[in-house]
Amino acid sequence: MANFNLIIVDDDPNFLFIHDVLAKKSDFHQTPLKFEDGYDAIRFLEENMDKNHLLFLDIYMKTIDGWGVLDFIENKNTPEKIKVILISSSVNVADKNKAMEYSSVIDYIEKPLPFEYLNMLKEQVIF
Repeated sequence: MANFNLIIVDDDPNFLFIHDVLAKKSDFHQTPLKFEDGYDAIRFLEENMDKNHLLFLDIYMKTIDGWGVLDFIENKNTPEKIKVILISSSVNVADKNKAMEYSSVIDYIEKPLPFEYLNMLKEQVIF
């Protein structure tokens, strides 16, 4: 049993579905939470700040994008409780560089999330 909530945040329902299925099939996490908007993810985090969270976070979304979610996390100053893997279709080097400036970001991956990556991630100590 994972010692964290896996939160998948992406405005594309296809990627929400794919990443949910991959997390379960790889045995990485059996009960991921899914949000189509950064606003809903932030609301959930605000209400559950006492738990550990790993976010699979898209950057470019409507309403509040991934950068807004990252700014919220940084302002909370809880890098030991919230870790982020950005999963984006952006291949822009500036996005990758900007992402790695956030203390909560542990990786940046281009979509789609590789199954093998989740197998590797299972062997890592995240929290």
